[in-house]
Order: sequence, then C-alpha cells, then structure tokens
Amino acid sequence: MEVNEVLNAGRGVVANPPANVGDALDTLLGIYIEHSLHYLSKEMWRQAMAISTQLPDSPFGQAYTALDRALTEQIRALIARLQALGLVRRDIDGPALGELIFNNMNMMFIEFVKREEARIAELRTAIRRQNRILVAAIGV
Repeated sequence: MEVNEVLNAGRGVVANPPANVGDALDTLLGIYIEHSLHYLSKEMWRQAMAISTQLPDSPFGQAYTALDRALTEQIRALIARLQALGLVRRDIDGPALGELIFNNMNMMFIEFVKREEARIAELRTAIRRQNRILVAAIGV
C-alpha cells in the first residue's frame, strides 16, 4: 500500500513538476521522506533494511529492491521531464543523475533511521542543502 501511495503521488510531480529544478526535486523527494514514517517506525525500517541486506533473494528482499528501483526510475523520469522542459541541461546524463540523487537521498535516509532522535525536518533540510550544489551544476 505504501509503495503505491508514494509512487502515485510522485507520478503527479513528474507529470507536472514545479518550474524550479530545486523545487521539483524537493517536492518529489519530500513525498518519499514525508511518507516514510506513515506506516513504518524507524525500528521497522532498520529491520527491513537488515532483512533486505541479509536475505536479498527472499521475497521481502526482492520487494525492497524493487521499491528502490521504482523510486530511482521515478527520479530519472523527473530529470528527463525537466530536461524536456529545458530546465536541466540536456548534455547531462539524466539516468545517472537520477541514480545519484536517489543514492544520496537513500544514504541520508539510512543515517536518519539509525538515529532515533533525528527528525524528518532535519533530514529534509540536509537533503536540500546537498541538492542545492547539484541543482546549480545542472540547471539551464
């Protein structure tokens, strides 16, 4: 259920992104981050991450990996849309950029989940801070 909710919300952003690259990324990633604790606690996320790492070929491990791939693909689709709109440089390797953005967000989420006292607002601020550098480099 969570996967479908997040991906459906993200489709709307990809179809009609904000005209500012930073805002577009922040909106999409914000959907992922803000929804992350809706169904799962940090402890549950830690368990899910551990299981997906320990048993990657299990049905759960495969589903977890499929979710990461779907989120990555959605970010890649957003970059392609922003390129088509002339907001992101066309000479940028869009698929690689999407992977980079997902990987960074995912690593920051892992660090967030490891600290019980960490708050979503702090995570969002940190992701925005790092993405500002990227947005400055890729924008038209």
